[in-house]
Amino acid sequence: MNLPRKGSKIITLDDVQYRWRAYSTQKGTEVRIAFNEIEGGQILVAQVPKLFNLKWVVPIIDFGLENGWEPDEFGDPVYIRKNRETYRVLEDHEID
Repeated sequence: MNLPRKGSKIITLDDVQYRWRAYSTQKGTEVRIAFNEIEGGQILVAQVPKLFNLKWVVPIIDFGLENGWEPDEFGDPVYIRKNRETYRVLEDHEID
């Protein structure tokens, strides 16, 4: 799965470029993140509050990498949700 180049943004973290885009949903905002240089890698999907804050992008990436997201591998997306000041990995039955 790839993120569209149009409308997405690039962030560099530890000399690695990630492409990200925020989408408005019925229940809040969904942030999708992938490696910029690798096509078809695993996507990280973060469900966050409606009033999205740009400062959340780095912690989302860090949490995803620490909890099983492998952006350089093919696979199903990893879903996480922001809870106040922390994040948690969502199980299949919790994904909206």
